[in-house]
Amino acid sequence: MVIVYRSNTGFTKAYAEMLGRAEQMKVCPLAEAQGKVGPGETIFYMGPLMAGHISGLDQAVKKFTVKGVCGVGMSPASSQVLETLSKANYVPHAPIFYLQGGWAPKKVGWLKRRMVNMVTKSTREALRDKGSRRTPEENKQLDFLLHGGSFVAFENLESIHRWMKTL
Repeated sequence: MVIVYRSNTGFTKAYAEMLGRAEQMKVCPLAEAQGKVGPGETIFYMGPLMAGHISGLDQAVKKFTVKGVCGVGMSPASSQVLETLSKANYVPHAPIFYLQGGWAPKKVGWLKRRMVNMVTKSTREALRDKGSRRTPEENKQLDFLLHGGSFVAFENLESIHRWMKTL
């Protein structure tokens, strides 16, 4: 199996490379995979979220045999996020995973920054309104939404590791 990914700001790439090293698998960007993934080889696809959809997944499904999929987004991992992701990104006979990546406002264009700001506006306002009553976690969340940050960590890959051991 080959890990194929698309990454906009580097969080998905970081996870793909970590997973590749841990599982001793080839890692390849989607744009280069056509010539590097051999016929009959299966892939594990990883991509960033864009409005609930895993970017590049449709392309990967058309070109390769996808055995598993992982979306990387800004939200903390939860069963609700995974359920929503699974409904919006169906891949036959392939499990879907979710990892919290990060937010890098300086690495994206104005349109994506604007979209993210629109989606997170009510959360930012609610956190600001709390003022000194914010918990340390809420302070971190507000700082993350305003300035960006990374939640990429090797331990977040645990569920994918467990699944890969069953193959």
